[in-house]
Amino acid sequence: MSTLNERPAPGSWRRIIGQRNLIVGAAAATLFLAAACSSGGTEASNEVAQGKVSSAVAAASTSNEDRELAADFELELYGNADHSRGDVVHLSDFAGDPVVLNFWFPSCPPCVAEMPDFETAYQDLKGEGVKFIGVQLLGLDSVEDGQEFVDSVGVNYMLGPDQTADTSGEIIRKYAVIGFPTTVFIDRDQRIARSWSGALNLEKLEELIQEIVN
Repeated sequence: MSTLNERPAPGSWRRIIGQRNLIVGAAAATLFLAAACSSGGTEASNEVAQGKVSSAVAAASTSNEDRELAADFELELYGNADHSRGDVVHLSDFAGDPVVLNFWFPSCPPCVAEMPDFETAYQDLKGEGVKFIGVQLLGLDSVEDGQEFVDSVGVNYMLGPDQTADTSGEIIRKYAVIGFPTTVFIDRDQRIARSWSGALNLEKLEELIQEIVN
């Protein structure tokens, strides 16, 4: 188990893929506590977004009317090949498009391990209007660490820190995220179809995306 004071050396983000799981409690200025960085994957229904976290496997709702509305948020982006640093986006900007919302942080090995597959899916599906958004937990890693990570790994979908002018962790609290990585699949009506806690491979990621594309 890693301690809160341990961080990979600068420029070593690629080498943390395959390391042992990291269990973290990160206390930010808002006193938000995040834990359970795990490489395992479990499904959760809309209960995750409502703060009623269940360990049971639940199928996605097939009826849009039964799905909970996804909370809107504002995110200032990191710079990469497809997006300019400092650009600001809102979830509501993408109404009508399927959205894959991923919660991560650089020192979480499972978060890093799944990112090449997210990049592959992003490149394959961006022509179809599927949006990928990565929200970084702050605490163990800083905003500077996040931009360094993006530069080093070369991911090009939208990523940014969960930080506003006066607080941090607001988006993570809205989605009741307790484990990292967590991925929320949002349909064209901006309703939550499914949440997945744990790392995803490309095959499973593409399977779950089909639920919000169709």
